[in-house]
Amino acid sequence: MQCPENAPEVYDYIILGCGISALTAAKQLCENHSVLVLESYKDPGGNHQSHTIDGMEFDIGSICFNTADEQFRHFPELLRECVAKDVEVKKICTNGAVGKYPFDWQVEASSFNLLERISCIWSLLRGRFRADRYDSARGFAQSRIGDVLYRRVGLDLYIRRLFGVDAARIDYDFALKRMQWLSRETSLRHRFRRSIKNRLTISLTNGKTVVRPSGGFGLYYQKALDGLRGHGVHFIFDNRALKIETSSPLMEIKTATGTFLAKRLISTIPLDEASALCDLPETGLPTVTLLSLFVALRGSWIPGCSVLYNFHTGGNWKRITVHSDFYPYTNSYDKHFTVEITVPPTVAAPTPECAFSELLAHLRQMNLIEGELFLIGSSELKNAYPIPEKGFKPRRDAAIARLASKGVICLGRQGKFEYIPHSNIAAKEAITVLNQMVKPITAC
Repeated sequence: MQCPENAPEVYDYIILGCGISALTAAKQLCENHSVLVLESYKDPGGNHQSHTIDGMEFDIGSICFNTADEQFRHFPELLRECVAKDVEVKKICTNGAVGKYPFDWQVEASSFNLLERISCIWSLLRGRFRADRYDSARGFAQSRIGDVLYRRVGLDLYIRRLFGVDAARIDYDFALKRMQWLSRETSLRHRFRRSIKNRLTISLTNGKTVVRPSGGFGLYYQKALDGLRGHGVHFIFDNRALKIETSSPLMEIKTATGTFLAKRLISTIPLDEASALCDLPETGLPTVTLLSLFVALRGSWIPGCSVLYNFHTGGNWKRITVHSDFYPYTNSYDKHFTVEITVPPTVAAPTPECAFSELLAHLRQMNLIEGELFLIGSSELKNAYPIPEKGFKPRRDAAIARLASKGVICLGRQGKFEYIPHSNIAAKEAITVLNQMVKPITAC
């Protein structure tokens, strides 16, 4: 292929998006290829976003990592920036008590009377032989703990808060892949190993928990950008793609500021968005909108933990992360935290004020706070993560195949319409996909 004189620079790869999947791809490719990363946001990190309000730092997404995570193998400079922390995680049980996450058998099952215990054991045994145990996420969960415990521990409520739909509508393969923690918690071997760990006070797991440093995710991921720039990777931010033309030997990515040329394109943006840019049919696959409330407390946070999940019968919120436990601040508040509320596509997102009123009522009802609570700010993130409803995979795979026929490689939670719970898996899957799909490129 001949390159015309005075033409714009032709990159071997252009990557849409700048989250951990995109950064990992850039690191994997930059040794032997020219790479440009185009991001519509103003800062790197994708949906890992931070907000600073009156000296208080708030985040969208988890702030916790493990030192053994895949991302740190590719970006050791990020690990050097992180801060080691002991992060206590709890949950509100269905009975209103605060217990261990994800299960607290002592709190949740100790109150069973004899008849309930017999019913629980019978339900657990029946669950292993349920006809629908391979049918959905609910069937998977009930096959592990039975219907009685499934509802008693609030797992049905939590899945509904996570995706906005009942677990009976969630794909079984998703549950098998992404709910491995349920298999661990119900495994006798795992419980024995944990018992030995507690007795000997030694760690049987790899790595330690760390959190991002002060300054927000934008500053944190900037360290990765500095290293990638040293390897020749180019970055352009605040520049949304408007059109992708794939009719010529080179791919043209048109943006508000100009046209960029590439031999191949990698997309980590939402699958339907990439399809629309290529004039391909959209899938209409549903996604969750994430409403984050930034809240400050003048008073006491009764649970005392840094992360609290909601498995209770009341309240629409999913998770509370107490950022003041990790990042210094100087103001008149005692605590500040981010509250996550998921909104399914069939429901209009509540106003931050209405969501805050509902939150306040629930926290007071559960006696989780003392004092005054204040709404400091909020953020609404569309396409936060996919809803893996039963039967979604053929539509998703067909959309990915159509994009592949246009020369577009799909990566990440957004790009592949894949529920990826944390950055460790995102980095691993990015490498796997690239090893399968990337072939040598003839130099121009």
